[in-house]
Amino acid sequence: MKQTSMLLMSHIATPTFHDTPVVRAVERGYRLRLLAFGLGFVAAAVVLTSDGTSFVLPFMLAVNASLWPGIARAFALHGADSHAVEKRNLLIDSAMGGGWVALMQFNLLPCVLLTAVLACGSAMAGGWSLLARGLIVQAAACVLTLALHGLTFAPQSSTLQILACLPLLIAYPLAIALRAHRHGLEIAPAAGEFTADTRIA
Repeated sequence: MKQTSMLLMSHIATPTFHDTPVVRAVERGYRLRLLAFGLGFVAAAVVLTSDGTSFVLPFMLAVNASLWPGIARAFALHGADSHAVEKRNLLIDSAMGGGWVALMQFNLLPCVLLTAVLACGSAMAGGWSLLARGLIVQAAACVLTLALHGLTFAPQSSTLQILACLPLLIAYPLAIALRAHRHGLEIAPAAGEFTADTRIA
């Protein structure tokens, strides 16, 4: 009886999804989000621990960076419209990013890099419309965080903070380029078939 219950719970916790274009798109988004939040945590944690006063904010950031990508993936896989759910997830990304920009006290390079990464994700998924909405959400979350936490403006980036940004600065554009390359390889056969059909017609 105990083994049966454990088996049932395992199926509930990790449902099996068929390998479909939608699932593959969700998995690609999950890997990009995991990369962005993982390396973004490194950059932001160095900023938040620079004064050595408290580890509460870095701990909150670690929880955010480790849990949210998996939660967003689950939302997209279980949603009736995965593309719409992923757009909503990207807006949540932007809101989180706005809060962390404020908490990092507008430290120049980490904040600009975080904003650029979030903007790339929104632009890829929804073009100018989602990009604009994401920036608005990020700005609103930043203002709300400032209202709750207080305004401190410290744009200077130390050498250590710059070095901590380099993994995300290098890895994320490469991941975007490789994703675009794979997408091109996937649509190339279909484009060739379309061209051949056009010539025959």
